[in-house]
Amino acid sequence: MDETIIDMLPLTIVELAPVRDDHGKIVDFIWVYANEMSNRVVLPEGGSIVGQRVCDIDPAYRESDMFADAVLCIETGQPRELFNSSRTPTPHGRLKHLEGTVVRYSIMPKGEGCVICSVEITDLVHARDEANDWLEMFRSSFDHAVQAITLTTETSRIIYANQALYDLLGYAPGELDGKSTQVIMRPEDHAAVVKAGTKMWGGKIEQQIRDLTLIAKSGEEIVVSNALSSIYSEVRGERIFISHGRDVRADRKLAHDLASAVQRAEHATQLKSEFLANMSHELRTPLNGILGMAQVLTGGDLSSAQAEQVSIILESGQSLLAILNDILDLSKIEAGRMELSFVESDLRHKLARVCKLYEPIAEDKGIRLRLVVDPSVPSRMMLDPVRLRQCVGNLISNAVKFADSGDILIVATADARGDDATRLTIHVSDNGCGIPAEKVAQIFESFVQADGSTTRKYGGSGLGLPISRKLARMMGGDITVASEPGKGSIFTLTLEGQIVHQEKPAFVPSSGRDTTAGNVPSEGGRVAPRVLVVDDNAINRRVARSFLDQNHYEVEEASDGLQALARLGSEIFDLVLMDINMPELDGQRALDRLRAGDGPNAGVPVIALTADSMRGDREKYIARGFNGYVSKPIDQRSILTVMESCLAASGPDPERRIA
Repeated sequence: MDETIIDMLPLTIVELAPVRDDHGKIVDFIWVYANEMSNRVVLPEGGSIVGQRVCDIDPAYRESDMFADAVLCIETGQPRELFNSSRTPTPHGRLKHLEGTVVRYSIMPKGEGCVICSVEITDLVHARDEANDWLEMFRSSFDHAVQAITLTTETSRIIYANQALYDLLGYAPGELDGKSTQVIMRPEDHAAVVKAGTKMWGGKIEQQIRDLTLIAKSGEEIVVSNALSSIYSEVRGERIFISHGRDVRADRKLAHDLASAVQRAEHATQLKSEFLANMSHELRTPLNGILGMAQVLTGGDLSSAQAEQVSIILESGQSLLAILNDILDLSKIEAGRMELSFVESDLRHKLARVCKLYEPIAEDKGIRLRLVVDPSVPSRMMLDPVRLRQCVGNLISNAVKFADSGDILIVATADARGDDATRLTIHVSDNGCGIPAEKVAQIFESFVQADGSTTRKYGGSGLGLPISRKLARMMGGDITVASEPGKGSIFTLTLEGQIVHQEKPAFVPSSGRDTTAGNVPSEGGRVAPRVLVVDDNAINRRVARSFLDQNHYEVEEASDGLQALARLGSEIFDLVLMDINMPELDGQRALDRLRAGDGPNAGVPVIALTADSMRGDREKYIARGFNGYVSKPIDQRSILTVMESCLAASGPDPERRIA
């Protein structure tokens, strides 16, 4: 080969002749030929190494692997290959600049000597070592991963599986290498994975996550959530698919257990709600008798002592009714059945009415209620007036209860939020006993008060504030408190509402728990309306009769739906008060039969009497065909108001009775 071409090669090519001692042992070499690259490596300052002895250039050569292999090649006549043997070939002397390089040698015998051809591969070796380091790190990471990881070829052959997969499926490490994934998958899952892989190959999807059922060595089926992705291997010349499988058996069991627990909790809540609803019905029936007769007695000729006794009965019964309503409200909120009714309301009027309601109680204690409504408060807002009255009333009631003298200040302000939205803030401050800081949180817990003696001294169930806070939060606000023992408290109610600009009367649907005063029948100038009272409870019939007798109604009675239909089929009535829950034939079915017939009372107004007191009951019974609704315990003024409304719409007709 032309020496010019050889000198252009990035190789060192030298021919060595051995130098032997008197015993024939090779102790050195002489360079008899060296190409240009060899000269530059050994003598970087310039010059030629031809004719020089190797160990004269650097004695360290005598201890190198290359020297030993050159001797061995000459003595045996066999070529030698060295790789990575000269990482530090000459740690001393003139060739120290080569320290750290990696060289590949080929040594071939030639005559009495040898030819050595070498190439530096330091960068390649470093790249290989770095790649091996990364490979080891990745392999270690994969083997310590919690998820089961597999690498497969386009033909579904497993080229790697980590320890988690072997542990999951019960195989020995390496046992799955080269196997088809069909071994560890159900046929339908394997087909789905192959289909997804084809789409990845075509660039239609980058990743697929789906549930797979893997087959363990024992035959057990194991559900995993599998993420499949792919990369193209330049070295292998094919696409490699990477699967990450997560054992979801524990997750599925936990989800199932949680769902079962939720179902049990919902069932328990439903049972509790049904129990409370039934208890409400059962408690309201005797309460109806107690409160009803007490109201009747107030219209009689009583001595002052008797009047006081009746007043105590009424007050105690109403307190019991309030506690019953609180328990029902709490039950509805906890069961997620509390419904709010946002209607256009005169906010200023509502606040004034609430304060007016508590003025007599406050005046009895020498306390004055002061209401201050800031000009920022809109006249009309969309809100739930019943729940607003409940929240504000509870705060005022508590303030009156715990204050001994002075003023209770109720301040209302508003903060516009844009798009007619506003945040209403109502502060109720008193100078009562106050609440210790460590007990502030307790007052918002159900059935809990700041001090156990509070119940004994002031009464109450400990439900008012918890219910009011829950209602406030349902309306987008909250109730908070700032208090100092011995100086009083400031309770703050916030609500989110919508301003109403158009001027039109606010409409608030009536409810069985509202007590709105109305006109009572006058004694003269009309025929006494004839009313049929239908109730299976004799006390309830007696209460209703007493109310109506005092107000000049003609009253007849029936103890169940069948008796009522019999009388309605043969007599004329102007109005029917119908209990809902009765044996034999309940009020709803009695009404349906009455309306379906063509008797003389087919169109007579019928008012539902029921111990049900859930929000929305009035609308429910009106939708079912009743003309009105009154909840028990019956309030005299409320029932007379509803009756007058129904009679005004139909009117007693004396001629109809004669007919």
